[in-house]
Amino acid sequence: MPISTDLKIGFLKPGTGRSHYDEFAAMIPEGINLDMQELGVMQSSLTDFAARADAIINRAVTLTAQSNWQGIIIPGAPVEVQNQGLRDRLSSVLEIPFVTALEAGCSALNAYNARKVLLLTPFDSHMNSLITKHLSEAETGIEFELADLGFSSEQDAIDLNHEIVYEITKKAVAKSSRIDALYFQGAVLSPLQVIDEMEAEFSIPVISSNPAMLWAIVSKLGHEFRIEGKGKLVREWPVFGRR
Repeated sequence: MPISTDLKIGFLKPGTGRSHYDEFAAMIPEGINLDMQELGVMQSSLTDFAARADAIINRAVTLTAQSNWQGIIIPGAPVEVQNQGLRDRLSSVLEIPFVTALEAGCSALNAYNARKVLLLTPFDSHMNSLITKHLSEAETGIEFELADLGFSSEQDAIDLNHEIVYEITKKAVAKSSRIDALYFQGAVLSPLQVIDEMEAEFSIPVISSNPAMLWAIVSKLGHEFRIEGKGKLVREWPVFGRR
C-alpha cells in the first residue's frame, strides 16, 4: 500500500500521440496523478530533438507553473543525448524535482549494484552511438554492452508483441557476456508485460525506462509505492541514490 498521498507528476511525452505510453499509464497506482503532456518539439524523426534545449526547458517551466506539478519526468534518451547539458540547465531553472530517462535508468541499475549491463533499445545505430557515448562519459561505474537488435528505426519495434520482445531478449542474452542486469531504454521496446518472467528466467534485474523514471521521481519526492507485476524495481522499491 502506498503512503497516503496525492502526488501530481508531469510527464513530457516526446512527440505527438505515442500510444505506447498507455501501457505505462495503466500501471500508475492510486495516489499518483501522472499528467501526460506533449513535449512539443518532435516533428517526424528522433533527430528533431537535436539542439532543442531552449524549447524543452521553456516547455517544462511553463507547464510546471500552469499545472502545479510537484515533480516532472523528462522521458526519452534521444532528448537527453542530443541536448548537451540539459540536466544542468533544468536544475538551474526548475524549482521542483525532475528526472530524465538515462538518469533514472542508471540510478535503478546502481540500486541493484549492477556493474555489467546489457542495453536493449529500439533505436538505429546512430542514436545508439549517441546513447552509449553519453553513458560512457557519465561515470556511472557501469559497463554497458549494447545488444545488436538490428532495428533501422524505432518504428521497427513499435508493433512488436510481448512474446516477440521476450524472444529477441532471450537471443540477446544468449549472445552476451556475463551480465548483472538488463536495461530497456526506449518505450516502444517494452518488456512490461513479461518483465517478471524475464527476471525469473535470467535471474537478474530487468530495468525498464518508464518504471525506473516513476521510481526515481517518486523517491525524490520522499515517497514509495509497491507495484506488483512490473518488475522487482517497483515491487521492492529500493533506496534511490544508492551506489
